[in-house]
Formats: sequence, C-alpha cells, structure tokens
Amino acid sequence: MKKGFLGFGFLFFLFGSWFFLNNKVEILNPLSNNKELIKDKKEIKVMGFLPTWNVGKTIEYKDEVSHLIFLGVEVDEDGNLVWDSQSKKIKSETYLKQKDLIWENGGKNILGIKLFDDEKLNKLMASTKAQDNLINQLKELIKIEKFEGINVDFEYMGSPTAILSEEMINFLSRLKQEDLGEISLDIFANTIIRGNQENLLNLIKKIDYLIIMAYDFHRPGVNFAGPVAPIRSPVGERNILEVVEKIGILGIDKNKIILAYPLYGYEWKTYNSEFGAAVKSGWSALASYKRMKELLRDTNKIVNWDEESMTPWLTFEENEEIHQIYFENEESLNRKFQLVKNNQIGGLGFWALGYEGEEKEVWQNLDELFK
Repeated sequence: MKKGFLGFGFLFFLFGSWFFLNNKVEILNPLSNNKELIKDKKEIKVMGFLPTWNVGKTIEYKDEVSHLIFLGVEVDEDGNLVWDSQSKKIKSETYLKQKDLIWENGGKNILGIKLFDDEKLNKLMASTKAQDNLINQLKELIKIEKFEGINVDFEYMGSPTAILSEEMINFLSRLKQEDLGEISLDIFANTIIRGNQENLLNLIKKIDYLIIMAYDFHRPGVNFAGPVAPIRSPVGERNILEVVEKIGILGIDKNKIILAYPLYGYEWKTYNSEFGAAVKSGWSALASYKRMKELLRDTNKIVNWDEESMTPWLTFEENEEIHQIYFENEESLNRKFQLVKNNQIGGLGFWALGYEGEEKEVWQNLDELFK
C-alpha cells in the first residue's frame, strides 16, 4: 500500500512539474505565439496618463487609448481638492477638446486624484470626516465635468505595501459604492511582489482596475545605472516578469490588472562604460521616447541591446565624463506589449502621454499586435 501511494505520488509530482513548467514558459516567454493566450483589441484596455504639465503638448488622441486619465488634482489631508494652476487645466480649452475626442471615439475620460505624502495619507485614512468631504467634492466634480471614473494615485513613499491597509481598502470600497464610475488604483510593482495575498485579493474586489506601475526599477538616486522597466533581471533584482508571475501565484484576477509601461528612460553620469555601471550622484536626466528618437536620428551613437532585460542602452563621453542612457524603443515596448497579450493581462497603460512626441509607431505597433 505504501509503495503504491509513493508511485502515485511520483506520477502526480511528474504531472505537476510538467504543468508548472509549461505554464511558466508562457510567463517567461513574452514572444510566444500560442493563439489560445492572446487578447484582441476589443478586450484590451489601454490607459494613458496625461499629466497636467503635458496638457497642450501632445498629439490629439482619438482611439489610441480606451481610457484617458487626467492626472490630476491633488488631495490634502482634510479631503479637499487642491486647485492650483496645474489642476485648473481641467477646464482649459485644449484639454476639453482632447476630452471630447476621446468620447467621440468611444473612450472614457477618467479623473486622477493624487497624494504622495505619507503623513497626510495617514491622516486622510484615519478620518471619516475627511473622506466624506473628499467623496462629496468628487461627486460634485464628476457631475459638472462628466468624468466616467476615478483613478486613485495615493503613493506611500515609506512602504510599497502601506497601500494595502484596511483603512485604504475600506476607502476604495466607499468610492465604489458612491456611483463615481470606474475606480482604479495605482500601485508600485513591489506592492505585488511583497504584498500579502489576502490583502491583495480583498483590494482587487473593491475596485475595477489595479494599475501596476511597471517602471522606475532604476531611477534617479540609485547607486547603479540600469533599465527603467526590465522584463528580466539578474538574481536578486526586481523585474516585470516577477510581477506577472506573482499575479498568477496569488490568484489575482488578471482581467482587472493593467501593466503601465514607461515612454521614457533615464540618463546618468557613470564611473565607467560597462552595463550597470556605478552612478555619480547628483545628476540625472529624463530620456523620453521623443528625445531618444531625435538624439539617435541626429547622431551616430551606437545603441546596445541587453537581452536579459530586453532594453536598449547606450554609453558615450561628453565633456570628459561618461554618460549612460537606458531607454525604451519600438523593440523593447513591443516585447512588453506581447507580455500583456500572451499572459491574458487585462490591459496596459502609459506613463506618460506626450513623452512619445509626434512619433506614431507606438500606437501603430499596438494596433497591429492586438488587431
């Protein structure tokens, strides 16, 4: 009897190993051609974040995105919407025209609210009065400006998992119950990687979409230069595939997941020209998709390709200092699009609209992949 049980256990182990490896292959292979896994354009959500500082500085978006997120309006600890020169662009002629174009093409306009101060966030989450105040102001604003949902960009700087608190989940549940349209929440990649399964599953039930910021894995302030949004990475470093894999392991509803990708990279001054070189502190620069297209068009700089992270990068000398730029191009973005398609993720997003400039291939490639 014991020998028979062991034999059955061994067969079960073999089958389980085969099943795991075959499913894992799809997660680890963003270029798979398995037709059973793909999503078409009708199913996929494409969310574009329009930061206030780029209003009036972008192409006119029509059907390129399904959701245009105006980001946005800051919230204070008392639940007040802060109306400064940036947030007031919500009534600008340029934005209102863009808003109409989205509606005319069957898309949705979403209001983004933001707060990046841990102390203020804690005070807001601890006060029912402040939350009531915020909800009342949001209801009035949505009624007047005719938005079709709220995007919550509340970022705790001290801990990526603080967003999973019971108070935050209850607040999001209240938003959903107030008939404010679709409710989405932005979180760090590390929130998925390090978050508690029960809290994440509870959170996802309360909202329509969970937008994972799949970027800034390397950013200003790091000690070593590297890819902003690596698909893979050396052992011990975070990457996008780790996030996708964790989503599957935790049993999170993929249809509610949006992987937001960067239309930018970063430039650093480094101590040598090797990949992942140590950074000289005190200086960095944004390397937008638009900037890199113009730079490579006008110079003869050699672009390197890192196959592990699936990222283009280059190194050069200027004023006797070594510079390194890790950025996004057609190939790196196409690999990221394919990852969403093959793994049946609900959609993808872009930070930030305007960083691509007048270049149309991002949107053309997206259409071609999901047609």
